[in-house]
Amino acid sequence: MCLQAYANASTVAGIVIQKAKQFGFQAVTLQAGGSIVLSNEEATAVHHAYIEADGVHRDFGDQEPGSRTTMVFPQRGDFLVLCGVHPKMKLAVHVD
Repeated sequence: MCLQAYANASTVAGIVIQKAKQFGFQAVTLQAGGSIVLSNEEATAVHHAYIEADGVHRDFGDQEPGSRTTMVFPQRGDFLVLCGVHPKMKLAVHVD
């Protein structure tokens, strides 16, 4: 359960660990243009992240154990990151 922030040119990115069939955080806040990296730390479980928000639908596909997926948030708003395999997994992303 970790969000590690690091600077990158004009964005701030953080790592959100997926373990025990849950996200390491329930909510994160980013600046527009920022990103998060989902890191699947499960031994065997596959995750399938997608975003559902007003007018925004993005599917990031299957995430095998040990893999990382970068999600960029170019616009302001509130987004919900869900897992298609584990419906109880939810990560609220607020972008300023």
